Amino acid sequence: MAFVFYDTETTGTDTAFDQIVQFGAIRTDDDLNELDRYEIRCRLAPHIVPAPGALKVTQVTPSMLTDPSLPSHFEAMQLIHAKMKEWSPAIFLGYNSISFDENLMRQAFYQTLQPIYLTNTGGNARGDVMRMLHATNIFVPNVVAVPLKDDGKPTFKLDMLAPANGFAHQDAHEAIADVEATIYMSQLMRDRVPEIWLTMIDHASKQNTIRFIEENDVFAMADVYFGRSYSWLVTSCGSNPGYNAENAAFDLSFSPDDYFDLSVEELIGLLKGSPKPIRVIRANSQPILMPEAMALEETNGTDLSSGEIRRRADQIRSNEDFHARVGQALANRYEDEEPSPYVEKKIYDGFPSNSDETIMAKFQTADWQDRLELGKQLGDARLRDLARRQIYFEQPELLSDTVRQELDAWLSDRLLTADPDVPWRTIPEALEEVDELLNSTEGEEHTLMVAVKEYILELADKLAIN
Repeated sequence: MAFVFYDTETTGTDTAFDQIVQFGAIRTDDDLNELDRYEIRCRLAPHIVPAPGALKVTQVTPSMLTDPSLPSHFEAMQLIHAKMKEWSPAIFLGYNSISFDENLMRQAFYQTLQPIYLTNTGGNARGDVMRMLHATNIFVPNVVAVPLKDDGKPTFKLDMLAPANGFAHQDAHEAIADVEATIYMSQLMRDRVPEIWLTMIDHASKQNTIRFIEENDVFAMADVYFGRSYSWLVTSCGSNPGYNAENAAFDLSFSPDDYFDLSVEELIGLLKGSPKPIRVIRANSQPILMPEAMALEETNGTDLSSGEIRRRADQIRSNEDFHARVGQALANRYEDEEPSPYVEKKIYDGFPSNSDETIMAKFQTADWQDRLELGKQLGDARLRDLARRQIYFEQPELLSDTVRQELDAWLSDRLLTADPDVPWRTIPEALEEVDELLNSTEGEEHTLMVAVKEYILELADKLAIN
């Protein structure tokens, strides 16, 4: 199957309230030879205030964000979605993408009324090259050079890792340059540790990952938290009955007899607490899972005899009642959380109906006058809100005076509020950040921050007038 390597540059790091401003992707064959590439930039959406710190890193100027020759955010997301669909089926790979770029892209598709699960439906699969490098470093140490930060801790930041392994990363934080660096690191893994590469590529598929969990009585699980690597010998101990991508694994360094009699409520506490005898595996997020034989001496559980490992694993796997209670704990552990009042945070609050999916598809190709009517026909309140928002951003004159004035007030209140508890970046917050950066930068970076502050102040004046 072909691969699609992609990267985004953004206005900040909040995957719900920031936006993509640049997208770059390269399609390769299964031997990582380039077949095609695609790049696009877009304008800033009216309700987004960019993080000055993010602009400092990417060297994106306010004039680049407001360039009228660029497509709008809505137009760019349509083009990106179309290109990714054209390149499908494929395995979509990024760098730190499952935690970041993937969520930003889903949010962008959601806000522009497009299908959000493009990278893991329709024969596609998704992976994350950073997670694959984590797996390489954990299970076959010293194959890849991992640089150290000033504090002596290892770092997997691409702009440091790729040069440390021989890549001339001259345009770091340009989307297509980061894609090229990601492909380079992928080639190193494929050539030096093919068993890790192939196993992790297999885990880019949810179905393949679930099959691995079911077929291996004992396996090694690993992850990285705050720069430190951890690994455990585990066995399957349940799955969420309403969501088969969510599975549980029991850390065999713990005695299962101490946990078999726990209630669902007690198991929920166990899942949320520490230490964690039960760990969650998200089969649709390319978990780091390896055959038992790959476990190293420092892997939790390897100090047990092989007989004791087998005994504990058999105990757990044969206890169907325990599996059922663990699965119910997975399903119930977030039920006490209050739903968000913000439409961006409601992205996973249910799938669109078949009727709404049909209307959304028509929305993509209709003219704006027809989009106005289509938006009103949507049954899902989230989608109606987002459709009206896009019309306001793109063709506000189509809205009634009452609706346009209402949205003018919404936009002004959203960006000018001094409330520190709102989850998006506001103008007062951005001004505070840019003032700090003006005091700590010089040369070209200082000039950029001056331009950023001027842009934010002009935006504030415009909103205040409206």
